[in-house]
Amino acid sequence: MIWFVINRLSGNGKGKKVWREVERALDRLGIEYGRTFTQKQGHAEEIARELANKPGISAIVAIGGDGTVHEVANGVAGTSVPVGCIPAGSGDDFARSLGYPLLWEGALERVLKLNSRRIDAGLINGRLFAISAGIGFDGEVAKLTNRSWYKRWFNRIRAGRISYVVTVLRLLITYKPCRVRLDVDGITSEHDGVWLMAIANMPGYGGGMKICPDAKDDDGWLHLCLVEGISRMELLRFFPRVYDGTHVTHPAVRMLAGRKIRMESGTPMTIHMDGEFGGETPAGTPVAIEVLPDRLLVI
Repeated sequence: MIWFVINRLSGNGKGKKVWREVERALDRLGIEYGRTFTQKQGHAEEIARELANKPGISAIVAIGGDGTVHEVANGVAGTSVPVGCIPAGSGDDFARSLGYPLLWEGALERVLKLNSRRIDAGLINGRLFAISAGIGFDGEVAKLTNRSWYKRWFNRIRAGRISYVVTVLRLLITYKPCRVRLDVDGITSEHDGVWLMAIANMPGYGGGMKICPDAKDDDGWLHLCLVEGISRMELLRFFPRVYDGTHVTHPAVRMLAGRKIRMESGTPMTIHMDGEFGGETPAGTPVAIEVLPDRLLVI
């Protein structure tokens, strides 16, 4: 049995609308299924963890955004129950990166085939991420975007990913770059004036930005994009290049890859995981990240 975990509030109510269509289609096709609606933050993870231990569950499918997928993935990680999704959020980078159709009809068709494969995941301070994590500037982007009034407005007109761009422009005015000590697989380096530190298991985040275009979800590596020593105006000028991945050739961009990454800064660092606010690390406290090969089964 396929079990659907539905976040009715995702995408400013898009999750509820998409589920109505999916439910009609499943009933019309005579397919046996189960469904649970999330009630609070973290509920999707609780549901998925409980379902993963029940016999007869062939897949758990998140209907919502990347935050819902993030919770379901943490609930089933390391089990033989695959994760699927029917995108209904703002960014839907999990669906984009795995090649899912963004319309519910195509996504449901893919889900029902139940073709599965294993992918890697990342672990940051003990919590799993499937798509990417970010520290510093992009952590702040995720935090402010998810709390903003305009995210709901853009979701209403089906342009949710523009909300990330708006937040980037806001933060360009106020954000203060920091000094970072970085260790990648035992190789240590110091970086000053660091704007952005993105760690990717999949190439995209923020609604289609190709932050680490070479990232692959099954290569056993995490890819890192670090932006340092650049003025606000220059960052604004080259920012659009992130949508086609050509930002990687800019002199201020350093692209790295590793299996174990450790970061430390003299200032507090905001963290996001799969676009969701993941807390703030106090100044001087290291952030530990590592790849978990073949940790997730996806359809």
